[in-house]
Amino acid sequence: MTVTSGVPGGVPSVRAEAHRRQPDDRPRGGRPRRIAAAAVALAVLLTGPAAAAPPDPLLALRLDARAAVREHPGMWTGASVARGARAVVVGSPRPLVAGIAALADRGGRTVTRVWGGHSGAVVLVPRTEEQAAVLAAPAKVDGLAAVATGGRVIVQPAAFARLSATGRLVVVTHELTHVATTGPRAVPMWLMEGFADYVGYLDSGLPVRTVAAELAADVAAGRAALDGLPGPADFVARPAQAYEEAWLACRYIAARFGERRLVALYRAALREEIGAALREVLGLTADGLTRGWRSYARERLARS
Repeated sequence: MTVTSGVPGGVPSVRAEAHRRQPDDRPRGGRPRRIAAAAVALAVLLTGPAAAAPPDPLLALRLDARAAVREHPGMWTGASVARGARAVVVGSPRPLVAGIAALADRGGRTVTRVWGGHSGAVVLVPRTEEQAAVLAAPAKVDGLAAVATGGRVIVQPAAFARLSATGRLVVVTHELTHVATTGPRAVPMWLMEGFADYVGYLDSGLPVRTVAAELAADVAAGRAALDGLPGPADFVARPAQAYEEAWLACRYIAARFGERRLVALYRAALREEIGAALREVLGLTADGLTRGWRSYARERLARS
């Protein structure tokens, strides 16, 4: 699960090598003791309240964060931990970790408002893109600011640092949406990514032509046919435009049918094939949705 490369602040869609060697965490000289000490220190920070204390709502997240630290102890020397209402964040530097915890609280409130209750997420903030690639595998982090996989959000620090304040909130909210909406069945990519961007941009206040700048430019130049909703190949070949098309598809559904029906469509798609979900929730065929989306997208991109 990925995040749009068109977020404010400019995350470039640079494709690095597909496979990276895991950083060497084998001990050398005095490193074993330092790594072990770091792992122990983080484990203490992630330890919950005493038995007599009230139940900890972040217990499952703390345990998963501890497991993540133990999987790659050499990555977390000098790392810090920040606990929010809906996230446990591990990484460095400390100000960034604290800032992401605050963003996760804000983004989590938006996810809860739209989708309903969710259990939150562990957010890992490694020092390098290479470490992020190891943590996210088999998902890819190339050109992305963050990726959600296995109930965790992995931040790619260099790309995340280039985002504006609004862009950072959009990215974190997008990834928390992916974590919250994970289900027993894979939904079409346009719906999965479009819905995550719909929630991510919901409170941004950004106009359509700002969010969908690449697509707007293509439409104005006659380069975008908008023949059909974007598929997996589109997200590889033209990622910015594909994310923007998917976002506009979900925005169209919410504008025409209401946000609750958009959520209902996603939940139905987690249970059954998308064609059946469209008929059941919206009374539309895939062709009908495409025609409505195409008209809406052209109109909004032309006048926003």
